Amino acid sequence: MEEGQNAQIGENPTAPSGVSFPTVGESKKSGGAKTLLIVGILVLVGILGFVIYKSATKKVDTSSLEPTPFDNLSDQTVNQTPIPTPTPTPSTTPKAADKSKVQIQIQNGTGITGEAAYLQTQLKNLGYTNVKVGNASSQDVTTTQVTFASTLDAAVVAELTQKLNSIYQNVTTTNSTSTTFDVVIVTGLRKGATAKPSASPSATPTATP
Repeated sequence: MEEGQNAQIGENPTAPSGVSFPTVGESKKSGGAKTLLIVGILVLVGILGFVIYKSATKKVDTSSLEPTPFDNLSDQTVNQTPIPTPTPTPSTTPKAADKSKVQIQIQNGTGITGEAAYLQTQLKNLGYTNVKVGNASSQDVTTTQVTFASTLDAAVVAELTQKLNSIYQNVTTTNSTSTTFDVVIVTGLRKGATAKPSASPSATPTATP
């Protein structure tokens, strides 16, 4: 009996022969190898992606730092453009700046002594030094008559006209191309003056300022 039982017990180990430990060990090894392979592939893909990303980033940074040839050309054009020097404005100084060259003749037309010399002094005070004096053919002029040469500077004409209007009662001006002088003035009555009376036995002399 004991031998039969021992025999049965000895035979029992063959019963669970379908579940073998070596088979379970082999499946674990194959699963671990697959896991390591997948992990290795993922790591390789990650490294490759990182390298590609860094390479693309460097290209973008380089292109952003380096100006394009068009930008360089525009910068050079701007830097090489010469700064224009200001053009001097033509002088607008009238002929009055050289008033000594303006030839003026004053003719006393009132018959009142000293009228031409008085105006000569007034014009010299303005800077006109080339002034001649004399008597007009008529000695009963009341309105001051002025003849300007057509080539005379407009500023001189304006200045003299303004001065004469401030001195005399009435002033008339004309332009001429045939005058010997730049300005010919026949004096009339000054403001506040009266005409010189004609010579007659019954005439009473009139005092003049």
